[in-house]
Amino acid sequence: MASREVVRAAEPPLRCDHCGRPVRETQHTRTSYTVESATQLSNALAGRVDHLIHCGTIWVHGPSVEVPTTEDAPRRPFGDYGCRKATIERYLLDQAASGRLPATVLHPGHLVGSGWSPINPAGNFNPRVFDDLSHERPVRLPNFGLETLHHVHADDVAQAFERAVQHRDAAIGESFHVVSPAALTFRGYAEGMAAWYGVEPHLEFLPYDEWRSGVSDRDAAVTLDHLRHSPNCSIAKARSRLNYAPRYSSLAAVQDALRSS
Repeated sequence: MASREVVRAAEPPLRCDHCGRPVRETQHTRTSYTVESATQLSNALAGRVDHLIHCGTIWVHGPSVEVPTTEDAPRRPFGDYGCRKATIERYLLDQAASGRLPATVLHPGHLVGSGWSPINPAGNFNPRVFDDLSHERPVRLPNFGLETLHHVHADDVAQAFERAVQHRDAAIGESFHVVSPAALTFRGYAEGMAAWYGVEPHLEFLPYDEWRSGVSDRDAAVTLDHLRHSPNCSIAKARSRLNYAPRYSSLAAVQDALRSS
């Protein structure tokens, strides 16, 4: 998942090339995957920006408990990526609470859309799963296919950044989920894609340890990570405070990616 900060700079003022007048706001992007880089960024920008928007990840939550998961759910991240991003989130929101840095954190789900390779109904990136579904070949899914994935179209992530800028006062000091309106189960995802292809799905369900013997080690590891997280996140807060209104369902986002592949 991408990690970026959108910085709206207030000073020093830039000047228009044509008229020479000060430009009140500009935007920069910087990557930040460690709390050390976030601290460096914060120290450089404190007192000099009117809004910093950091792109986090729904992986800050760890495994789902009550679903859909809300932003105020206790953080129980696991794995290097989720733990690092949770630490960055806590640091930036503490900075905002202290009045030192006006920060917002946006947490996208599984990014997808034109130009993106979608996570498939087996929870990994192997495109063969889509090919097998489209040709009515058997597709094996781990467990009973009831764990969840939560996609988001890249255009809707861009929308969330725009809305955070537009609703600055409501956004500062807060984190928001940026996902589609509803998560998909592995099974529901496979069945939905088969319907889109106009075919019947032929699904087989195996315990994970048995299922993994038929895939690569890489695919097995990626799938296990998604099984353990099984994300299902609420966007009620983003809807009410930022007027976030995603255009794409999870299935529609994946289908848009496959059309462009």
